Amino acid sequence: MSTLPRWNMESIYPSVDSPGYARDLERICTISSELGRMAGDEAVPLKALIDLHDEGEALLVTVTAYAEALLSVSASDPGYLRAVSRAEEAAVAFAAASDAYTRAVAARNDEYALPELRMYRKVLEDISVEAGHLMSPAEESLASELSRSGSSAWERLMASVTSAAEAEGRTLTELRLEASDPDRRLREQSFRAEQRLLKEHGNAIAAALNGVKGTVLTLERRRGWNDPLDRSLFESAIDSQILAGLLDAIRDSLPSFREYFRTKASLLGLEQLDFFDLFAPVGKRTRAYSFEEAEDIVLSSFSAFSPEMGAFAAHAFDSGWIDAEPRKGKAGGAYDIFFPKTGESRIFCNFDGSYDSVATIAHEMGHAYHDSIVRDLPPSLSTYPMTLAETASIFSEMLVFDSVLSSSSDEEALPVIESFVQSAAQTIVDIYSRYLFEKEVFRRRRDGEIAPDELCAIMLSAQDEAYGDGIREKHGYMWAVKSHYYSASFSYYNYPYAFGQLFALALYSKRMEPGFPDLYRKVLRNTGMMDAASCAAIAGCSIRDREFWESGLSVVLSYAERLKSWL
Repeated sequence: MSTLPRWNMESIYPSVDSPGYARDLERICTISSELGRMAGDEAVPLKALIDLHDEGEALLVTVTAYAEALLSVSASDPGYLRAVSRAEEAAVAFAAASDAYTRAVAARNDEYALPELRMYRKVLEDISVEAGHLMSPAEESLASELSRSGSSAWERLMASVTSAAEAEGRTLTELRLEASDPDRRLREQSFRAEQRLLKEHGNAIAAALNGVKGTVLTLERRRGWNDPLDRSLFESAIDSQILAGLLDAIRDSLPSFREYFRTKASLLGLEQLDFFDLFAPVGKRTRAYSFEEAEDIVLSSFSAFSPEMGAFAAHAFDSGWIDAEPRKGKAGGAYDIFFPKTGESRIFCNFDGSYDSVATIAHEMGHAYHDSIVRDLPPSLSTYPMTLAETASIFSEMLVFDSVLSSSSDEEALPVIESFVQSAAQTIVDIYSRYLFEKEVFRRRRDGEIAPDELCAIMLSAQDEAYGDGIREKHGYMWAVKSHYYSASFSYYNYPYAFGQLFALALYSKRMEPGFPDLYRKVLRNTGMMDAASCAAIAGCSIRDREFWESGLSVVLSYAERLKSWL
């Protein structure tokens, strides 16, 4: 394999010890003080208040993203750990100022119609809703300070236990990577070892989950939310009717996905899949890609859809924005991270020459492209909800998928198509089980703490409803390995992925229509200024119509049906 790139961070900051980084941390503290003082002064123009808050948020996101990005490629570096801690301290100070800002903006709602605030109308109205769900300033300040030793500490505990625990000399991460090994005996052995490991540490992980969910229930009740789902829907820029339509479409598609699981079992020579077979590769891996080939595929795919999009990707490759080299001390996975101060992104991945690695670069490059579309907007107008966050990434991944498929032989096409359907099945079927699980956990947590065995029973029940007879043995400990359950800042960190997948696929089905690249760009541009339904309407779509969700599902299921031709 050719030499893989590491990213260049010089244009963000030279180092975490640089004067520029220190100045920005100090400026955040200064802004926090100024914002707290100005919030109480009605003589200060509302636009000036908004601008100051935006400046503080842009700097805070930048210093935090920088420290966390460096830590992710060198996990044990003490300097990076200190930098993350310093950013967290700045975040606590800014949170207190943001609380005062939110209350002040809500109190001045008679000014929302001012001409200079026209673009901010939705943002300001959302702030008013948020303000109506705040505790007293003293209580909010205390909640913010306690989060570091409370819900955030529970989240860190889960991460610490699951990252350090070993079974038979292998970490949980290593065991889970073997879920995609061609050797079924190894997959099952790793699955059994994973189950034993999670059972051994189940009490600690369950304590973390109970701590996070208990905190969320207490705070949401004190803030006047009827249910954590209500808060989640508000932050996702959708309503309960839209979610119900999405879930109904998913439920009706489950028999088709179960048929896909049966097809996959046949392709693997099995009577029925078990959970440890879900990620098994189908067909032979007939091609390994160099990083240069991956770059060519991404650039040609993007450029064929939109020359402007292709030019952006070329700039990202040429400017050292990608860290693709797997190495000791570097975390697993992949992500895109944006630095508002400089208007630049960076892409983190671990390239291994597989098609999945090529698709991952396209996925994260899609996120970066979305960042570039909104980079000249202030944070209050460019921060988009999770439901819309996957739009550009899935769309970009599909561009590469179609490009690779068009030049693949029949033998090469099988693993590519199956990989796509497998991934989509996780986003639809498994995400549905996670939604059901979290809903039931919140219901039971109101009555007290939930024991590990009970959490397993809830998870198995949710998986039975989602997977049905599509797979035989389920995974009762999935609650212990999915970090999303342990986020106190965003509950129901699941349905937005299904929303994003189907939203992007529905848009993708319109890509050949005249003028669509410009419409697509306009959709992305407005993701922070409109709710999800309004964004979809730009492209002539209605997410309140069942047909919209079915159009996205039909893309996946058409490829699932195509897999039968290899039987």
